[in-house]
Amino acid sequence: MIDNPQPDKVIAEKDQIHLQRNFEDLCKTQAIEIAKHYKVLPGLHDDFAEWYHDYMSQNTHLFEHDCVNLDDAYIKDWWESEGECFDDYDSPYDMIDPTPQYLYDDTGGEPLISAEERNRNSLDSKRDSHGHRYYSTNW
Repeated sequence: MIDNPQPDKVIAEKDQIHLQRNFEDLCKTQAIEIAKHYKVLPGLHDDFAEWYHDYMSQNTHLFEHDCVNLDDAYIKDWWESEGECFDDYDSPYDMIDPTPQYLYDDTGGEPLISAEERNRNSLDSKRDSHGHRYYSTNW
């Protein structure tokens, strides 16, 4: 019987491809977690994940399989090297302020009231809903 090394070579190549795919998937999953943690714009997640995978492929000593290193230096390095490719974005970060605009200016919302006015309105509301029990004693 002749020992054919070809099947062993094919199996070793397939194992290597499988390990590379697992590494790529793990890198991209970690990159998206980092991007979400630091509020990178969702449209940039895949681009950051590609860069992160390339970076970790070149620097395998920095990659940890069992935990995610939440370091914003990766995002900064990515943006410095690749940011000029994204003309539509000034920054990779989602800068949406959740505060409604009317709280900053007079474009809407409730106007400010004094404590005295608030107390008077509260007493009037109680008077309307409870009847005679809250009538003022000042006749």
